[in-house]
Amino acid sequence: MKLTKLSLVCVIALGTSAFAIENVKVNGEAKLWYQTTETEGTSSAATTNGLDFFENGANSAADVKLSIGATADLLSNLSAGVKVTALSTLGLENNLVGSTSTAKVDAQGNNYQKATDMSSLDDQSWVEELYLAYTAGKTTAKVGRQRLDTPLAFSENWNVVDNTFEAAVLLNNDLPDTTLVGAWVGKHNGVGLLGDPDGTGPLVTGRNTTVAYNGEFSTFATDGAYAFAAVNKSVPNTTLQAWYYNVVQVADAYWLQADTKLFGILNLGAQFAGMNPKVASGGTSDRSTNMFAIKGASDVAGVNLYAAYSNVSDGTLGFANVATGDKTMMYTGLGSVYFDGEIVAAPDTDAWKIGASTKMVPGFTFAASYGEAETGNNGGTAAPFAGLSVPDNDYTAWDIVANTKAGPVDLTAIYTEFERESATGVKTIDNALFRLIASLKF
Repeated sequence: MKLTKLSLVCVIALGTSAFAIENVKVNGEAKLWYQTTETEGTSSAATTNGLDFFENGANSAADVKLSIGATADLLSNLSAGVKVTALSTLGLENNLVGSTSTAKVDAQGNNYQKATDMSSLDDQSWVEELYLAYTAGKTTAKVGRQRLDTPLAFSENWNVVDNTFEAAVLLNNDLPDTTLVGAWVGKHNGVGLLGDPDGTGPLVTGRNTTVAYNGEFSTFATDGAYAFAAVNKSVPNTTLQAWYYNVVQVADAYWLQADTKLFGILNLGAQFAGMNPKVASGGTSDRSTNMFAIKGASDVAGVNLYAAYSNVSDGTLGFANVATGDKTMMYTGLGSVYFDGEIVAAPDTDAWKIGASTKMVPGFTFAASYGEAETGNNGGTAAPFAGLSVPDNDYTAWDIVANTKAGPVDLTAIYTEFERESATGVKTIDNALFRLIASLKF
């Protein structure tokens, strides 16, 4: 990832607002998110099987979000930021849709979208961000509720709302071409893969919900986490990064990544990471997991072409975003709906992916990708697999994405197909999905 995109450590640029109040900036976003699927075979949401596109059952979900935020200079070196988010179905349930896309499971694993409790259809709101940032020389400290962008714990923006963290982050740029990062993450409002609220297990997972019910913040993992990193750009056209994580009582992890551009046309990347569970996270069967991935990309006649490959070894924990369990920073999982952290980042998985994107049509961006993955039996231990990933299965997925603008509104349309096949050749999931997102930022 580029240094300028490390929202974990970025300094907020403040200016004069449109309301002419000095050093205050107000912004916001209104977003409509709609998705409908057709599913055959066995899935984690069996009630969707046999339903067609655009029916108002559990296979169709919609939400509307409104976020309002503001930043301001409090002193010469001290700034503050706040963002409030409201989520509503606007009464779409039982008319156009039958479910929601987010905020439907809490940190204890309670499901608020099931036959006996549909509370997730109620209006919800929470404070998404609330922080102070202080700069002294080339060092910036940011404390409070904020977005993070690190390889193993990050805020996701694919859903109608984004997950955030309560953290203290320190950024230093004293070394030439180098950014040093230190962080403590205490709470978050995702429903991730490492939470064990009462210490008895099993680990709570809320995949495909992104944010906890009512945006509630709870302890990150078991007792919080530390993160340290160095990001270096000393080599021309190259970004090197090294990250270390200590997720208290759960796991130690590291992530190494190098991205470079050769001859002005060829982009190459390599990733290597390790996850070392601690005994307290699940018993004596815990095993370390390693991951490596490579990618290559180039522009050819106005089309960006890329290819990626990844391998995750046997082990207890994978390399999906531990805050949600959904997405991953692995090259093979970027930009896909299903071919993401649930699949390519799971233990004992090999995956490859090819794709292309272009802006040759004025006013539009088109992208397409195709990927395949294969899971082994993970040493006979099925526990690490969850969601769509199961042992000894093959996966294929392809996505088509179109982006454009209608006046000030950003429009994104996605069509994807995903298949899972067992070791005996039986197709256990055959899923097609259509997603439409409309976003107005102001």
